[in-house]
Amino acid sequence: MKELKYILITTVLVLFASCMGKDYAEPNLDSNTSPYGNNEISEDSLITIKQLKNIDLYKQVIANSANKGATNTYTEIDKGYKIKGIVTGNDIQGNIYQEVSVQDSTGAILVCISASGLYGYLPVGQEVLIDCKGLIIGGYGAQAELGGLYINSTTGAKSVGRMDRYTWQKHFKLIGSADASKAEALKTDFDLNSATNENYLKENAGKLMTIKRVVFRDANGKNVYAPNDGSVSLVANCVNRQIKEYNSSSTISTDEMVVRTSTYASFANDILRGDTINITGIFTRYRNTWQILMRTTDDISKAQLAYFSEPFDASIGNFTIENVKTLPSGLSHVWAWGSSAYGMKASAYVGGAYYDTESRLKSPAINLSSAKAATLHFQQASRYFGNAASELKVQVSIDGTNWTDLTVSGYPDGTSWDFLETTANLNSYCGKKTVYIGFLYNSSATTAATWEVKNITVE
Repeated sequence: MKELKYILITTVLVLFASCMGKDYAEPNLDSNTSPYGNNEISEDSLITIKQLKNIDLYKQVIANSANKGATNTYTEIDKGYKIKGIVTGNDIQGNIYQEVSVQDSTGAILVCISASGLYGYLPVGQEVLIDCKGLIIGGYGAQAELGGLYINSTTGAKSVGRMDRYTWQKHFKLIGSADASKAEALKTDFDLNSATNENYLKENAGKLMTIKRVVFRDANGKNVYAPNDGSVSLVANCVNRQIKEYNSSSTISTDEMVVRTSTYASFANDILRGDTINITGIFTRYRNTWQILMRTTDDISKAQLAYFSEPFDASIGNFTIENVKTLPSGLSHVWAWGSSAYGMKASAYVGGAYYDTESRLKSPAINLSSAKAATLHFQQASRYFGNAASELKVQVSIDGTNWTDLTVSGYPDGTSWDFLETTANLNSYCGKKTVYIGFLYNSSATTAATWEVKNITVE
């Protein structure tokens, strides 16, 4: 009987295999077809993210969400609009919860999905095509979001929320392979001078940005990003940390900006960095407050403290020399690099003769667009002048042509070659993208100083 049983089983298996035969449909293993999303979505009716958010009805519901108690803060997209962008933020370390940020060259929007592990198939740098028809668009505190309909179980209030993962799978298509450099190319520097500008909020909310040269207010070597031990107040299981500029004692107001960290983030219990840092993240908004969402601990880097630095330790660097007056016969130059000890040196006294000159040592363009405070620092030594303030001028220009004299902290007294630490206030030039510093040397047929300048920084 056992032998008969085995014979029957073998016969059934053979028959089953023969039924599959040559007509059996093998699985599609095309490497260009993603197992995620809807590969049938086409790029017709494609618009930019900015265009989507600026459609009158959608623009209105997003804006209404900034108002307390507003009810018209969402709507269903009933047109066949499609958007295409790069994933710039996801849930890889748990600080961005059940959503991804998608950005193109015009703007960004948060896509809310009721699922975890999104980073697995939506890594940073992944391009994605989204079919918006049937999705909900709205705002949370005026932050634009795409998702599903959320109904508050207590109040019955409706708003934009997370779409279920099955809906999401129908509405997106992956394009190519992830390339993190594509996200990096979209990153911009945050302009702190525009932090409270409403248009700046609208244009940049949701984008990948970097704020430079800031310090955590509460960094003391012990405090962590997001403790869940009752030591700090939690808002939706998140901790808001204040920051301040490294060259200012004033703290950036919590009404203006916070670094927001979830208690579920993998770095929640890491100690706050106490040095001067650059912070990169998704810059979301809640009403008029910026909320920076770091994606990983790699989003914090040590900041270069100076906006500009040139020590003149090896050469003239990127400075240039402009002879305002034509050099007189017998004089080949006014400014020249001396050595690492002396930096740049200016003199119009040669062979026992004084020459009438005017020559400027000019810096390259310095970008102060993100600065709220800036100070010029340099070291100088000088002797043999008549009146230092008129013969040895420190100047500033925003076009490299028209110059304004700066008030400096002091000049050498002319009795020694000791270098003097000197400063000048540049606050009135903060926000400017191009600022030039000039060191203007003047001499006459009766007076020609020797002026040495080195270790120039703008901080």
